[in-house]
Amino acid sequence: MDLKTQIFALLFSFLYGIFFSLFINVNHKIIYNSKKWIKFLGTFLVVLISVLIYFILLKEINNAVFHPYCLIMLIGGYYLEQVIAKHFKK
Repeated sequence: MDLKTQIFALLFSFLYGIFFSLFINVNHKIIYNSKKWIKFLGTFLVVLISVLIYFILLKEINNAVFHPYCLIMLIGGYYLEQVIAKHFKK
């Protein structure tokens, strides 16, 4: 894989981490519902849709080659959005 593709995959993973964090915040009521079957079904669908979107887009970028540094960037984007959201809530 060439360097340009790797950088694009890293950038995409980072931005998708931010998107995933926003997606979880929007679906907060579904995921943390008091009824167990709604909680289970909502969590399952949120995770399934998120993973499918990520790998479909990653397939377009670099034939769905997943490297550990993509996971690191995904987690980094997720936590960056959490920190920014906490800062703006104050």
